[in-house]
Amino acid sequence: MRKRLLGVTALAVGAALALSGCSGGSVTGNSGGGGGKTTITVWHNYTGPQATEVKKLIDEYNSSQDGIQVQAQYAASSDQFDAKLINALKNDTGPDMVLGDSTPQQTGEVIQTGKVLPLEDYLGSGDITKDSFTEGMLSTGEFDGKQYTLPTDIGDYAVVYNKEMFKEAGITDTPTTWAEFQDDAKKLTKGTTQYGAYLPIGTGEWPVFTWQSMLWGAGGDFLNEDNTKVEFNSDAGVKALTSWTDMLEDGSAYPQSLLTQSTNGAVPALTSKKAAMAITGAYDLSTIDSTLGKENVGVFALPGIEQPAMNLGTNNSYIIKTSTKQQDASWKFLQWWLSPDTQAKWDIATGLLPANQATADNATWKKYLDENPRLKAFADELEYAKARPSITAYGEVSAALSTQLQTAMLLKTSPKEALDAAAEKAQAALDAGK
Repeated sequence: MRKRLLGVTALAVGAALALSGCSGGSVTGNSGGGGGKTTITVWHNYTGPQATEVKKLIDEYNSSQDGIQVQAQYAASSDQFDAKLINALKNDTGPDMVLGDSTPQQTGEVIQTGKVLPLEDYLGSGDITKDSFTEGMLSTGEFDGKQYTLPTDIGDYAVVYNKEMFKEAGITDTPTTWAEFQDDAKKLTKGTTQYGAYLPIGTGEWPVFTWQSMLWGAGGDFLNEDNTKVEFNSDAGVKALTSWTDMLEDGSAYPQSLLTQSTNGAVPALTSKKAAMAITGAYDLSTIDSTLGKENVGVFALPGIEQPAMNLGTNNSYIIKTSTKQQDASWKFLQWWLSPDTQAKWDIATGLLPANQATADNATWKKYLDENPRLKAFADELEYAKARPSITAYGEVSAALSTQLQTAMLLKTSPKEALDAAAEKAQAALDAGK
């Protein structure tokens, strides 16, 4: 009898706060507001229900105290956010804070402007310190030995599956190894009308983000220890990619990409019943539930090839160098945002998971977790999760790999050829950044 990996760890999934400085035509430096309040401007890229909740919480903060007035602004979509921020900082027209930078692994480009404030002085005391976070979480915001950003939401992914399809196939236990996953996918496949699984196909960060867990689960490394040499095209890397392409070749995985700007492909794959299993985050559960019925939607931890592995997704916060007054106000707001009561409200409303242990231990959050046991599958994975390298060249490295992953997944080239081609371009990007 196979055992499903479930536990009680309560740290988890993500969106993020970042803090920046604003001048020129902005409110930076102004006392602003009534009663001598210090006004700070916050940029974010939240949309939909998350944008509604951000406004609600910020309004709550503004009315809870008399010293700081927070003005929130939607700046740009996640794929355009950093570019807009960099341009604004170079022209001294940026915000005082950034709330929701969803590509922290590329924040090195923002830091290169020289406008991002290291947080060591603030982290030395107060309610939020480095001890509030795990080492893996902190690593997402560390560049050149300094802590520039903090994770305010943590993200990962798991396998969401159709319970009815499992029952029809006679599968009574969820897989805990990739070999079992592959066997189950074959049992769940019905010609070309129902596939056992939908795997990440397409370009962009999502396929890279998910495949890295497969790589680590096969015993491989993405880069070497000092992030100067590509290692993802190792034998372990080939094994990891082959574990996906084998399923496409034998017909147990859906053969086309369903990835768009608004979905990683899992929702349409599951809700249209094209596939019985798909990799996605907890944030998609409500949408899938609305179509399939909550009682018919299950979750299990992503099975590893040789060992369990998970990629840590975070959205991070950082403060921009301005006046001491603005920086202090930004830090006070960030501490409030990371407080257990605020984080519990935010995570429950958005389907995200806590970014720090204090929130994980919060009574409101623990009650919610007990009432929503599927979230524990996502939370458990964070016990062994690792983060993507925080380097300036990460965007170019990821883009090179993404293109070749898609080529292999469309069965146009072999896994080894694809990874070697990606490694050549990725290594050139690393060398150019030295």
